[in-house]
Parts: sequence; C-alpha cells; structure tokens
Amino acid sequence: MNGFPPILAEINNLSKDQITWLLYSAKRFKLGVVPVGKYQISDTHQPIIATSFLENSTRTKHSFVIAIQKLGAMYVDFNAETSSLKKGESLEETLLTLSHQGVDLCIIRTSVSHQFDEFKTNPPIRIINGGDGINQHPSQALLDLMTFIDDGGEVKGRTVAIIGDCIHSRVAHSLMELLPQFGCKILLAGPEECLPKQLDSRLDTSMFHVTTDTEEAILKSDFLYLLRIQKERHSGPAAYYESYLHKHGVSLSRLEGLMANGKISKVPRIYHPGPANVGVELDMALLKSRHYRAHAQVTNSVYMRMSIIKAMLTNLGDVSSA
Repeated sequence: MNGFPPILAEINNLSKDQITWLLYSAKRFKLGVVPVGKYQISDTHQPIIATSFLENSTRTKHSFVIAIQKLGAMYVDFNAETSSLKKGESLEETLLTLSHQGVDLCIIRTSVSHQFDEFKTNPPIRIINGGDGINQHPSQALLDLMTFIDDGGEVKGRTVAIIGDCIHSRVAHSLMELLPQFGCKILLAGPEECLPKQLDSRLDTSMFHVTTDTEEAILKSDFLYLLRIQKERHSGPAAYYESYLHKHGVSLSRLEGLMANGKISKVPRIYHPGPANVGVELDMALLKSRHYRAHAQVTNSVYMRMSIIKAMLTNLGDVSSA
C-alpha cells in the first residue's frame, strides 16, 4: 500500500486500499483493541495539530478536537478572526508560519470551494479538509461509510438514497466519490433545483440514478441519507420550506404508511450529517425514533478522525501497524 497523502482534500486523494485501512483502524479504536495509553502517535515526539475553522461548525470541529486529544497530540485552535489573515496574509503563508512553529497537521474548514487545489502538489503543511464550500467533506463521508457497515454489514449491492440539496452538499459530493468504490449504488432525490443537471465525468454513471420522486427513492433504497436545504445558499421564500416536508421530506408517518401498505417491508435506517432542520427534511417523530442513526454517525466521527489523523502523521502503509 502506498503511503498516505500529505493532504486529504477529497475522497479521490485516497486509494481503495487506504480507505479500507482507515475503516479497519477506526473500528479497532472503537472496539478498544488499541488500549488506552497506546493511542499516542509517537514515543519521541508529541505532534502539534491545529484546527482552523473559517466557517461555523459544531460536530466536525469538536470530534476532531476529541480525536486529537485521544491520540495524545497537542491541540492548537487557530482563530482566523484574530490572525494575520485579517491583515491580508494568504492562507499559504499562514500555513507556512504554522509549520515553522512546529505544527504538524492543520484541519481546515472554509467557505471557499476548491480552496485546497493550489496545495495539491506541494502543501505547506499536512492538511485535512474539514469541508470546503460546497465541494467536499471527505472525513464525513468516511465516517458515514463506517456507520453503514456497522449497521448493515456489506454495502456492496446496496443502494443509498441521498435526499435533499444534493447540489450544495459537500458531503453528498464526497459520498458520490466514495460509495461506488465499494459497490454501493446512489440514488439522488429532491426538488429539481437541488439535483445535478449532469454528473461529474469522473463518476461511473451506471452507479447513479436521479429522481424528483421521494417515494421512489424510499422504495428503491436500503439506506436513507437526508440532507438539509441549505438556506444560506438559497433565496427561496418561506413557503418553499414550509411545504418541503410534505413534498420532498421524510416523516415517520410517511414511512410507516408505506410499510402498512406493503410497499416496504420495514422502516429503513435514516442518516443525516447534521444539523437537521426539523419540519423541513424530516419531522420530530422520525428524529426521535430508533430508525434515526445520526447519533451513531457522531459516535463514529471520533474514531474515524482518529484513524485519519494517525494515518497522515505516521504515513501508515499496512494493516499490521494499525
């Protein structure tokens, strides 16, 4: 297996073997196979890891911080609002400064899509993309795959319906690169204005289906992955959001009705990257039900991000070193 890249900007930066290793390593962390006290990345050097979140975050930032601390690394929170970025310094120069101060890895979230393209060939520091605009969110997709496998075993031959604002969802874009590698088909569903007019030419189109019919998506899928309508990226009237749940959202009563009518054999598991807009893409009854698996995703986020950080800092290349 080749060494891990110095920058994880998108799913395609990783090979399938590397992704499989991350899943294996994250599971070992979760099961406690690696005892507490052995999580440290190095016996001779305490790594310094910085987070720089230029866009708001709760789940992603906190899970990375917890992962850093569990690994025994030193944590630095880089606040862009009080940094030289506000004085006009470039992101590259800022990252070079952090590197010369001894920072080994920086986790960055930004509102600018493809912010990391300039660093693909020669990054100034090791970088994990914590979400860049509407482009990608690779660590979220990886922890989602971990959760699918935890819940249902093999994903090969199954279908995940991604329902909602697929155009503006960086998570959806990462899942679209990730899941087909493991034989999992993707059904994109939602309002027409939230669906891609055409798929990225790099994708295997035979693994995708696009529909505006939410019921079709439910009937043809094994897992439902709900996305919020990103109001900050839309200018629709309030009435649009008020009618969304009925037209395109998923409620517990809707799923139970389909089961009562014999259209589905059981209520499927529901996933969401968060934060959820209750009353828009789902209702409170579904969120409170046992079918809603977002909390399992949050739990797995710590272990997957531990796995990613460890892999990038130690350049792990084989399963025996997990």
